[in-house]
Amino acid sequence: MAYLNLSGGRFAYICQGRGTPVLLLHGLGSSLVDWQPQIDHLASFCQVYALDLRGHGLSEPLRAPTSMAALAADVAEFIQAMGIGPCILVGVSMGGMLTFQLLAEQPQLVRAAVLINTAPSFPVTGWRVRGQIWLRLAMVRWLGLERFGRVLAGRLFPKPEQRALRDLLAQRIATNDRHSYLHAMRAIPGWSALAAVRELKTPLLVVAGDRDYTPVAYKQSYVEQLSNAELVVIADSGHATPLDQPEQLNQLLSAFVLKHSMTLPA
Repeated sequence: MAYLNLSGGRFAYICQGRGTPVLLLHGLGSSLVDWQPQIDHLASFCQVYALDLRGHGLSEPLRAPTSMAALAADVAEFIQAMGIGPCILVGVSMGGMLTFQLLAEQPQLVRAAVLINTAPSFPVTGWRVRGQIWLRLAMVRWLGLERFGRVLAGRLFPKPEQRALRDLLAQRIATNDRHSYLHAMRAIPGWSALAAVRELKTPLLVVAGDRDYTPVAYKQSYVEQLSNAELVVIADSGHATPLDQPEQLNQLLSAFVLKHSMTLPA
């Protein structure tokens, strides 16, 4: 683990391998450790970075309300400070949203991107969506992250044979700082980068688990609005595709990274 001081505070990250730089961005309540299957795989042929976003893991906590733009600005500053732009970004869930935000504001920093179980916007339309947001906020406030983590882990890994993953994720969610989690979560509803990224020519690979929260048809609908995006569906996968189907995802990442690398391996 290494640390870098940026304008938003101290950030934890790891770097392994050599070659084309690839930066991994985790989701809400997660951290860089959840990328370990991808780090081990990618480090064999590229230079892979994984970053703890602000308010997560061992990076600076969030002590005040934030925005997706502010969190994406942290990522942009990290890329610039490490001198790795333009790099390939891989983001899951909130990490994918931040990738879209970065593409909207500083596309020159992104060579190509893989976006996993995510979207370029989070519109708050209708009482159902509002109710889901309110329920999650209430569960974190009233139950605490330990109990909430067990509930969420059960949804992400429902199969009997996924018990080890359920236990692991529940433990990791419980280690989050509650205030940071709530600040980060409140930054998502109502956010959108869709209008700004529609005409970008940056190559995008959208990966969807067939059992994700939002249906494949939803991803297809926004992919059709992007000028240079492709959708791939991973079978028998929920929202946490990097953990529940690491081999299938790693195969997709290998092909995509090699296709968009600065130089091909010898």
